[in-house]
Amino acid sequence: MRQESRDVAILHDRFPAMGGGERFAIEAARVLDAPIYTMYVAGDVSVPDDVTIVPIRQEKYTRGLSGRLLEWKNEGMNPLETLSVAVDLTDAHDELAAYDVLLESAPLSKSYVPPVEQTVLHYPHSPPRWLYDLFRERLSEFDYPGVGFALKGYAKAWRTLDKEGNEYVDRFVANSELVRDRIQRYYDREAAVVYPPVTGDWRNEGDDGYFVTWSRLAPEKRIDLIVDAFAGLEERLLVVGDGEERERLERKARGLENVELRGYVPNVENIVSRATAVVYAPKNEDFGLVGAEALTAGKPLIGVNEGYTRHQVVEGRTGIRFDPTVGSLREAVERFDPDDFDAEEIQRFARRYDRSTFAESLLELVNRTHAEAAEKRAAVDADDTKPIRIR
Repeated sequence: MRQESRDVAILHDRFPAMGGGERFAIEAARVLDAPIYTMYVAGDVSVPDDVTIVPIRQEKYTRGLSGRLLEWKNEGMNPLETLSVAVDLTDAHDELAAYDVLLESAPLSKSYVPPVEQTVLHYPHSPPRWLYDLFRERLSEFDYPGVGFALKGYAKAWRTLDKEGNEYVDRFVANSELVRDRIQRYYDREAAVVYPPVTGDWRNEGDDGYFVTWSRLAPEKRIDLIVDAFAGLEERLLVVGDGEERERLERKARGLENVELRGYVPNVENIVSRATAVVYAPKNEDFGLVGAEALTAGKPLIGVNEGYTRHQVVEGRTGIRFDPTVGSLREAVERFDPDDFDAEEIQRFARRYDRSTFAESLLELVNRTHAEAAEKRAAVDADDTKPIRIR
């Protein structure tokens, strides 16, 4: 489907790293032939040459005293930076008001206040999880006198700010059915589902007899659970990725002959192409790009039975599920038989994550949303021109 003649821009909150949200913004920009406006691009982030990225407050967030105060820290847990980005996004950039359609990517982009005639689609990836579905869990990490009460007040204020931006959105777009349900629960708004695209050279080149997992090495990815499970098995496990948990995981894997931490690998597709299966255990994952990439490569997915991951695993067809315990994962690996799965069937299932499917779905949704918004505005204008009868 071709994009109809109109100007489109993308507003992504910031580029502190090249994660799933940033890759989505870049792919959307390619599909829509649109520039990306963002607060800043961190100095160590490499962006592609074929996409126009406009940093709105680059100096403020990356240089001088303000840059040091607003530095992205601890997977984004810098309240001052988050608040500053949200406030700066309210007016963002003067050029944005000239676009007919704005696609907002990531939660803070919703802070932007659009002109009346602009059509706004919002792709949050998820309502902020620390404010909603993970609130109690995050709160329990701060068991200090008075701190819990202060955090509750802080979160309550943030929820008010977060929901304020809902009024500016013509259509919410979710990256999975799970996030669609969160948007309905926490925002009371319906959302269309458009899966983010899988990019890269994902392929199946055989089976060299090892299992693999890869991701950012953060607590919510539960790589430690996977390492502990394989500690009691003979099967070989490769762990690919880097992050805050790396040193702890290396200590855990020390002395285990069947577990190997590879660190960051630029072409992880090569490792996956020769794997027996992929193991994935994230905590209530919103979408799970790793799972989609594994299936695109035609590899069975041994996935945790929660979050969107449970939707990616069709028992006996695309993989097998396990509960988030060492014993359950160990049992799943022991009963796994690669002969039970067909790589081509798995890849057929994964077509829903193709870039072509993403492009078609996104273009259709942008065109339809803009047309519906225009009709709604025209109807309102028509009502305004009706004469007022005074009796």
